[in-house]
Amino acid sequence: MINGDDLRAMRLKAGISQETMSKKLECDRKTVINYELGVSDIPSKKLFRWFQCCQLDFSALLRQIKEVRNQTYNNKSKLIDFISLVLLISLVLGPKVTAEIYMAIIAITAFYGAIKKDPNVLHIALILLFVNLVNYIIFAFGIIDLSTAGKNRVLHGSLIYGVQLIISVTSVIILIFRVQLSRILSHSKKIELTYFDGLFHWIFIYLSMIYILAIIELFARHTFGLHSITIIHYNFTSLVYIGWAMSCALLLTMIISTEKKSNLQESDSH
Repeated sequence: MINGDDLRAMRLKAGISQETMSKKLECDRKTVINYELGVSDIPSKKLFRWFQCCQLDFSALLRQIKEVRNQTYNNKSKLIDFISLVLLISLVLGPKVTAEIYMAIIAITAFYGAIKKDPNVLHIALILLFVNLVNYIIFAFGIIDLSTAGKNRVLHGSLIYGVQLIISVTSVIILIFRVQLSRILSHSKKIELTYFDGLFHWIFIYLSMIYILAIIELFARHTFGLHSITIIHYNFTSLVYIGWAMSCALLLTMIISTEKKSNLQESDSH
C-alpha cells in the first residue's frame, strides 16, 4: 500500500517541489502536503498522475500487481492482469486518447468479423462502435462542454451524466435485442445468440449504475451540502475505465474464441 512517505520519496527522487507538483495535479500546495502527511487520501486519478510526473516504471508496478494477484488468486485468471494494464495506461494517457484507443480496438474487432464473415462478431462490434462514437462526438467535439467554469454545477453535471446515462441505457436495450436486429440487417444463417451477447449488456448496466450514482452524489454535494460524499466524484474516470477494460477483454476473448472455432471447423472438414 502506498502511503504519504512513499509519495514524498518519489517526488524528492524526481526533483519536483511541492509547489510544482500541486500545479501538475491541478490542486493547491496544502493538498499535496496533506497527501504526503497522510492527512487525506490521494484519489486514484491523481495518484497515477503523481506516478507519471515522477516517471515511475509502470512495468515494475504491473509486476507487483501481478504478484499480489498470484498470491490471492493462485494464477486462476489472466483477465485481472489485462484490466490492470488497461487501467494503468488509460489513467496516464487521459480520457480523449483512451477513448480513441478503445474505439480502435472495437474497430479492429469489427474488421475481423467482416473478414471472417461472422455477422455475430461484426454486429456486436458495430453496435459498440456506434454507441461509443456518438458519446465521443458529443463530448470530444464540445457539443456538451465539460468545463464547469461559470455554470450551475448541478444542472451542468446532470446534463453530462444524464446524456451518458441515456446512451448507456439505449445500449443495454440494443444489445439485449442484438440477435433480432442482426436478423433484420442480414439474412445470414450464422446469426445466433452467442455467449458474449449475455455479457456485453451487463457492462452497460454497470456503467448506467455509475451514472445514476454520479447524479445522486452530485445533488447530495451541491444541493444538500453533503460535500464529504466524494466516492463517485473522485473515482468516476477510473470506474468508467473499468467498464472499458472489461469490454476490451471481452472483445479480444471473442476474437480468440471465434478464431479457435473457425480453426476447429476447418480441421473437421479435412
